[in-house]
Amino acid sequence: MPEKYVHVDGIATFVRHVGRTTLPERPPDLSQGETVLCLHGASGNSGLFVDLLERLGKAHSPLACDFPGHARSGSLDALGSIAALSRHVRGLLDALEVASCVLLGGYMGGMVALETALEAPGRVRALVLIGTGARLAVSAESIEKLRRVAEGKARRDFDRSVYPASTPPELLRRAFMEEIKTDPRVVHQNALAVRDFDRERELARVACPTLVVVGEEDRETRAASDTLAARIPRARQVVIPKCAQRLALVAPEALAEAVLGFLAELPR
Repeated sequence: MPEKYVHVDGIATFVRHVGRTTLPERPPDLSQGETVLCLHGASGNSGLFVDLLERLGKAHSPLACDFPGHARSGSLDALGSIAALSRHVRGLLDALEVASCVLLGGYMGGMVALETALEAPGRVRALVLIGTGARLAVSAESIEKLRRVAEGKARRDFDRSVYPASTPPELLRRAFMEEIKTDPRVVHQNALAVRDFDRERELARVACPTLVVVGEEDRETRAASDTLAARIPRARQVVIPKCAQRLALVAPEALAEAVLGFLAELPR
């Protein structure tokens, strides 16, 4: 899969895309169908979207980035807030010469997509919000555990609960290998950013078409996803059976089917 670095506010931002490659610092070819920018969660990176990009790329121009401090992007730290991540996304769109696009995000990435739709509605043609919410509870116990891991005082655990019981071992290994590419300090900073984000009272202001996707077994975000679907004026919801979170990795075919159907309905 083609990949490149794009500099945004001095940060080398890693981008995966489909289609023809281009020269360094030149936008990839995004002329096919809809441009769809995929935004990952708090402990993830763009590698989790590879299977989805391949499926969407048959009719559209999807791409995915690593947020600053994650995997192959620059910076030793996270940006510290959902608002700062949203500004980075807008800077990335500027660098890619994309006036507006579909933003697709999971968990923290969904929050970033939602924030962008609220703060820069002209940049967002549509939203795909996966396993996320306008407000999510992050327990003090979880924050403290992540702080201790970041300081080297506790072991870094792999959260098996966000995957369905039927997940094959090789897929779990792949997920683990992707997660360890991001420094625990960044994951801790992201948890604080997720904890502090709350746009629930402003959901009626989201003007673009919105697809809310959630796994049937996703206990963490199911209620928050239901709230998104109920309060965003132009939203509809798809529930993927026998799945929890990490839908782009665990159920790329089902997710792609839902997203492709949604994109086909967007007005030209």
